Amino acid sequence: MIEIIQISRGGSGGVTGAKILAEAAMYEGLDAQAIPKYGSERRGAAVEAYVRFNNAPIRIHSPVYDPNHAMILDISLLDRIDISKVDLDGVIIVNSKEVPEELKGTGRKVAYVDATGISQELGLVLSGFTLVNMTMLGAFVKGTELISFENLEKAIRNYWGEKRAPKNVEAAKRAYEETKVVRA
Repeated sequence: MIEIIQISRGGSGGVTGAKILAEAAMYEGLDAQAIPKYGSERRGAAVEAYVRFNNAPIRIHSPVYDPNHAMILDISLLDRIDISKVDLDGVIIVNSKEVPEELKGTGRKVAYVDATGISQELGLVLSGFTLVNMTMLGAFVKGTELISFENLEKAIRNYWGEKRAPKNVEAAKRAYEETKVVRA
């Protein structure tokens, strides 16, 4: 089973991104689930979401404690995850222009992209919050190679519909092309 933890800020689309990632995994023929962790979250507060996928039915519905992969949609939230809990063979996907100092020298596989910059260039901003979720999904696909970009695009189009899908697909595609994957 593949387990992913995603840390974002309320209003940046993290929970929606988790749902779309789970749907993309289903298009791959996998069983999948997206679990948001709600509490007193509000716009700008830290939010967690979990995604699981497997080639067999998933019988657990708890938060993810020892993820295979981690997605950090806002680099200021990197300290919200215990990096030592992420699988050594996993990927840490970050919204950053460079490898964060906290990850340098860890030997971890890091996928990084300026998701904020891409999303802002494409006008993916709602009520003052930059929506980096689709951009980060493109980075996830590039960094992990677990889901095909075609299936991610299919899930994005299904969720957003033909009117809003093009910019979201473009954001994911640009991130997929611009993501750098390194061993930190």
